[in-house]
Amino acid sequence: MLSFESFSGNTEVIKSLKAALYHRFPQTVLITGSQGSGKWSLANTIAAGLLCTGSGQKPCGVCQSCRKIQHNSHPDLEYIDYKEQEIPVAVARELRQQIYLLPNDCDRRVVLIRHAHKLNIAAQNALLKVLEEPPEYAFFILTSEQPGSILETILSRCSKYNLAPVSKQDKIDNTHMNHVRGFLKALSNANEYQMLINAMAFEKLSKPDLRLVLGLIQTALRDSIFFANGLSASILPEIGQTELANRVSVEKIIKLYDFIGILRERVQGNAAPVIVCAGLCATAYEICFV
Repeated sequence: MLSFESFSGNTEVIKSLKAALYHRFPQTVLITGSQGSGKWSLANTIAAGLLCTGSGQKPCGVCQSCRKIQHNSHPDLEYIDYKEQEIPVAVARELRQQIYLLPNDCDRRVVLIRHAHKLNIAAQNALLKVLEEPPEYAFFILTSEQPGSILETILSRCSKYNLAPVSKQDKIDNTHMNHVRGFLKALSNANEYQMLINAMAFEKLSKPDLRLVLGLIQTALRDSIFFANGLSASILPEIGQTELANRVSVEKIIKLYDFIGILRERVQGNAAPVIVCAGLCATAYEICFV
């Protein structure tokens, strides 16, 4: 499930974006930052928040709109992701025509453009025409590692948010990453014993580090949901997300994601790490295979 709560760091940026969802959200947003800073994940979360029809926090993760986004089937959300290839002018021209079609399910349409600096000059000029006078229901979220390659005329029409690099205290060392990889592999293979062996490595962590590890598992689960829906929106390097997506249904992965969110809240309280880790293994196995 997409959620602002899964982001660590960049507190002011996240706070500002969350607040804007409940007031007047800018129609064109540019999220910049180095590779691995979480730009694309944040863009997807914003899109889910804009299209969410639930009450309370957005995205809620349970309304019909949020569920459609999780299953890559929302008719009012469009992805433009050419990976590292140049984005041709034909794409911008087609977008310029389609954006004036009224939304289907919601009262908004959202377009996500990854690596916006890959738009060639002709494509940027074509896109500029719709950014100058967008229909009131249209929202554009661009991400880029190289905003200096984007025309100033486009930059001037964007509300800009820059994500700082992941700080040293937010990084997880290779030992922890290997245990997370082992846990995900064991989960994919329905091997409860190996799940427990890998989870035991987290029992002696401090509360902040344990929350960070649980957040890493959540991020891997989110990647698995994207992979299962044919999206190239991976945030982490490959640590078992693809295998999990092939062996466990999206519905079960979402349920597990939500449960780990509950565990993170318990860690924030006074829950003993050994109990949290045991609960992680037992409930993860139950959710996915029982």
